[in-house]
Amino acid sequence: MIASFFIRLASLFVLVLLAACSGGAVVFAPTPAPADASPATYTHPSGVFSINVPRQWPVYEQYTTNLASASFAPPDSSETVLTVSVIDLGQEIDSQTFGQLIEQYQTQVRPDIETYSEQNREALGDGSWRMTGLRLTPAGNTQQVNTFLQRDGSRFAVLDVVVPDDPALASQVEQTVNTLAIHSESTLTPADFSALAFVKPASLGFLHVATWTTPEGVFFITGEVANYGAVPVNNLPVEAGFLTADGLSAGGAVDTIMGYGIEPGGFAPFSLRFGSGQPSIAEDFMLRLGGDSWHNDPEAVIFGANALEWTDESSFNSDGNLTISGQITNVIAAPVYNLRVFVTVFDDQQRVIGAAWSEVTPQLLAGESANYNLILPELGGDPVNYIVGAQATD
Repeated sequence: MIASFFIRLASLFVLVLLAACSGGAVVFAPTPAPADASPATYTHPSGVFSINVPRQWPVYEQYTTNLASASFAPPDSSETVLTVSVIDLGQEIDSQTFGQLIEQYQTQVRPDIETYSEQNREALGDGSWRMTGLRLTPAGNTQQVNTFLQRDGSRFAVLDVVVPDDPALASQVEQTVNTLAIHSESTLTPADFSALAFVKPASLGFLHVATWTTPEGVFFITGEVANYGAVPVNNLPVEAGFLTADGLSAGGAVDTIMGYGIEPGGFAPFSLRFGSGQPSIAEDFMLRLGGDSWHNDPEAVIFGANALEWTDESSFNSDGNLTISGQITNVIAAPVYNLRVFVTVFDDQQRVIGAAWSEVTPQLLAGESANYNLILPELGGDPVNYIVGAQATD
């Protein structure tokens, strides 16, 4: 099969490169560039669309009954450069409706709506439209983005392209864009137009990453991990590695998310602490999720809001430390074990400026409650809000 030329990324292996003291963007695991970089036809598992991309470009797929999407990155790339997504609206899209949908997509539905600004739009000769715009990355950098919108019967298709700086890569991407084909004979369940807002370039991602240093010189990397996939992930490692200007290792650390797992659509905080501070020779750092020795067990039983209820209140203790306390109750008819509580603290820009967790009790019987108390002696700014989570095992 032609599709065998493509590497389908393990949905639970993600790398992120970040400039020191900044945010970052999800990137694909490095893949050695093949000798043959000629195009091959990729067809989405739904059969809804196909596109010719260079062989060995990694692909991350989304496929539900009403959404078909695929994201591509060149080998050794630091970011996705091309994402295709298609939905079926259940009725023919005429020219007037198409114009209304274009406006709605650009102003309300785009997945990057909070960081994107449109610069120009242009009608193309084949009936599609090209939007040029700028996107602000988590690192604070600006990307040029070209978005192509087209209709085919009742299908609405989006092709999103991050314009590369490298001329050779830009030429490859341009050739790829012109090969997108929508296949009307394939089947998609009709969807609401808002389904396009849920297109993601990977199943796991970093959010609200912040770096900060305490007055004592302790360096922190804090943030959240989001699960955009369809299965839970558990005991997920988060690794940070410092890099010199030459890309050489300058040390690092590894920890796991705070909590036993992340349900689909959920989030979990992480906090990496470097007691000796950021190495003086470090220019950048890399964040990595998962790893070669980590194996996810999506069947593991983790109790959360489906079995536990909790209260919370915040205060500052006599040392000026933020304190979060409350009570957790087991509301199911069976005991739960290894009860854990965790908190994520945000500043006024929704950056994670602190996170903490604690074991509460080894066992909590049906109907029982247990008190918890979390103290955060180190924060990377002024706290504005926080989220408390609780989990247990069976």
